[in-house]
Amino acid sequence: MRQLTQCWRNKDNSQRSQGHNLTRILIITILWAWSASGWAGQVVDIYRAEVLVASQSASERRAAARQAFEELVQRVSGDRSAADHQQVREAIAQAQDYIYEFNYSSTRETLEVDGREVPAMRLALKFSPGAVESLLRSAGLPLWPANRPSVLVWLVTEDSDGLRQIIDDDRRQLLRQHAQKRGLPLILPLQDLEDRLAISARELWSMDESAVRRASNRYSANAILVGRYSRTSSGMVRSNWQLYHPLGDPAFALDAESPSELLSLALDRVAEHFAGLYAITPREEGPDATIIQVSGVSDFGSYKSAQSYLEGLALVRRAELVALRPDALTIRLYVEGDLSRLLSTLSMDGQLVPSAQSDEVSLPENRFLPRGTLVNPLMYRWQH
Repeated sequence: MRQLTQCWRNKDNSQRSQGHNLTRILIITILWAWSASGWAGQVVDIYRAEVLVASQSASERRAAARQAFEELVQRVSGDRSAADHQQVREAIAQAQDYIYEFNYSSTRETLEVDGREVPAMRLALKFSPGAVESLLRSAGLPLWPANRPSVLVWLVTEDSDGLRQIIDDDRRQLLRQHAQKRGLPLILPLQDLEDRLAISARELWSMDESAVRRASNRYSANAILVGRYSRTSSGMVRSNWQLYHPLGDPAFALDAESPSELLSLALDRVAEHFAGLYAITPREEGPDATIIQVSGVSDFGSYKSAQSYLEGLALVRRAELVALRPDALTIRLYVEGDLSRLLSTLSMDGQLVPSAQSDEVSLPENRFLPRGTLVNPLMYRWQH
């Protein structure tokens, strides 16, 4: 009987141990998943918009489409004044023509209609990328491609007593909303133990670059934005900002009436900075011109051979020498068809083979720049 009792005790202890292990594994899994979700940043679909509406009527959907399309044009172009262009204003009036999909979903939010609160639905609208891009090109406006740098934001505040602390959840939500509006992929620090050990509110307030970069390493962001703000005696919100990015580290100061307005202005400034770096404008090479850099050209004979080869391609209308440097040519090609067709043609006979980007001839972070442009040329090596 004692043996049977001991057997049941052993079995019970084993089950408890297994239960504790499973509980621990479950907790670790949940914490890891939560951490990963915060780590991943904010995914931005620049051709999608959401608007709160009070009904599913066609008239309200048209009004919502006009509102969403105006914001979308600013997001896709990277230019806040894009909606003021006459051709764009006319397109906004017919915004429903640019929609290819929409759907409604319920929310817990409300809207005020005729002086009373009514339940609100969320209208999700997807606009045609091709149609929007065609509109911007026709209007001579820039196009900022959807492949955009991720931005890690550190933000610290100081209260009237001089206490400094990293932003709370309300401010984080405001940052997400403004980033979505401008199409910025945002990453917010987890503010977990690792972050607290890596950097303090004091170091953020002083914008200690070494501490900021050390704390930011775990997030692998393409850019880092550090901001600090406080209220003045008059009630204004005063701030300083520092952006860290391989193509430049601009600093700027902003004043606003409220934290919400301040965050909106700051992300506008960052979006315009990146749009200036990465947006394509029709006044540059144009849709039918491609910049190619050819290395391995060591003498006049190989230069003429490479030039003749490129000019002899059926889809190349004209080739212009842009720059000549030791062992490399930079050439502008005017082609029939799109970039993929040129790449396919070059891959067929092996006269030119793709080569790795060289630090001496290319800018860092060039994967966010349009391919085939002066700042991010196609890189090939000539095979003698």
